[in-house]
Amino acid sequence: MSWYLTLPVTFLSLIIIFFYLAKRRGIFFKLKPVIPYLLTLLYLSLPIAVLKINFVAKIFQSEELDFVLWLLILFFSLVVLVKISTFLVFDFLLSIKRDTKNLRLFRDIFVIILYIIGLLFIANYYLNMKITVVLASSAVLTVVIGFALQDLLGDLFSGVALNFEESLKTGDWVRIGEFEGKIEQLRWRAIILRTVDNVLILIPNQLASKEKVANFGSAVESFALRLGIGASYKNTPGQVIEALHRVLDSVEEVLKKPAPLVLVKEFADFSVNYEIKFWLRDYSVQDIIKSEIRRKTWYEFKRNHIQIPFPIRDVYIKKEQEEKIIDSAVTDLLKNNELFKTIGSEGLTALAEDVAIGLHCPGEILIREGEAARDFYLVIEGEVEVIKNKKVLVKLGSSDYVGEMSLFTGEKTSAAVRVSKESKILKIPSEKFKEAVKINEQTAKKLSQVIALRKAKLSELKKREPLDSQFLKKDSENIFKRMKKYFGI
Repeated sequence: MSWYLTLPVTFLSLIIIFFYLAKRRGIFFKLKPVIPYLLTLLYLSLPIAVLKINFVAKIFQSEELDFVLWLLILFFSLVVLVKISTFLVFDFLLSIKRDTKNLRLFRDIFVIILYIIGLLFIANYYLNMKITVVLASSAVLTVVIGFALQDLLGDLFSGVALNFEESLKTGDWVRIGEFEGKIEQLRWRAIILRTVDNVLILIPNQLASKEKVANFGSAVESFALRLGIGASYKNTPGQVIEALHRVLDSVEEVLKKPAPLVLVKEFADFSVNYEIKFWLRDYSVQDIIKSEIRRKTWYEFKRNHIQIPFPIRDVYIKKEQEEKIIDSAVTDLLKNNELFKTIGSEGLTALAEDVAIGLHCPGEILIREGEAARDFYLVIEGEVEVIKNKKVLVKLGSSDYVGEMSLFTGEKTSAAVRVSKESKILKIPSEKFKEAVKINEQTAKKLSQVIALRKAKLSELKKREPLDSQFLKKDSENIFKRMKKYFGI
């Protein structure tokens, strides 16, 4: 009787040990699913222990019940042993050497083998079934089953081969045949991919082993992508490459290291074809980034008069009216601006020859925070926003301007400026301004007052505080000193 009582005591002790280990979290937390099976074994062993008590055994004894209880105990003990063995091999020992997430297939095979061995052991030694005789007499049945399961077995062995090669792992972005996505699981029968559209696709291992597989790596690595763009023979490679580099620099998701490359790909019938090579961290957004690069390229080419040729076959004469910037119209725009009212008409006329009016797309960065800006921008149509620490301080529309501190003092910017709506913007390079316009002390004094007042108004919008006349005066004097130094007055 004492021997039978040790069974529930043993299972109860194991429950306490596993519960303590699971509470410690970490890797031992994976032992928690074993506890319900140990509880089941405890409940099954209690009746056996009670039935072996002398006076109970005399009153109630059933060999059939005893047989069933022991069979259930053996089965649940097998489940517990398999789970503990799997934990020790894959979660404890092998986790030190490699990522256990990529061993899902081997884990499944290991579990199946242990269950087969355990069930055969129970059948042979407890149920007295001679397994060797059964296997020998079912050779024909085995052949039939083998033919019926040949595809399933093919997937199994193909999966084993793919795992041994270690060419694929969970988290990799791959293209298998016509399908592309991130590997969610490597199973014994199939590879499970999650596409960009969040759709799960099961690709049988046999099919994957026969198809050409492109592996783009995991999310911790960078992906190299290529994008082809054509330009007219009228534009020099230097112009086009410089424009494309500006576009790539304006797209935040494009990595700066490794640096993007722009290559002259080929001289085609109607265009010079260029290839952009750039790197991303997240392969799932590649289509969005390619679209963004194409979108910004159109605007960049438009502003710099770089033509995107038509793929034509018929010969025809094309007359295109180029958009011209009339100097007198530019002079009028500048005269109406508060900053340029103090500058004489002679200086504005000279300045009008060096300015450019361009079309800018939403999302383009005109000025970066903390950098030495080189241009002054006057919004003709559209809208831009002033950003500080990734927060929008104010939005500026038609007739507003940005970059005045760069134009008149040559200093670094204190905020970034980004285009929020498609905008037509007049740009004045600060060096060109310095050459064309001769600033005297009287003009500098007036300009410093205008700039200080505008700064105060922007600050008022941001902080919701009234203008401080004393601070305005000091700021104006400070700007005046910097202007005198910059222009050498």
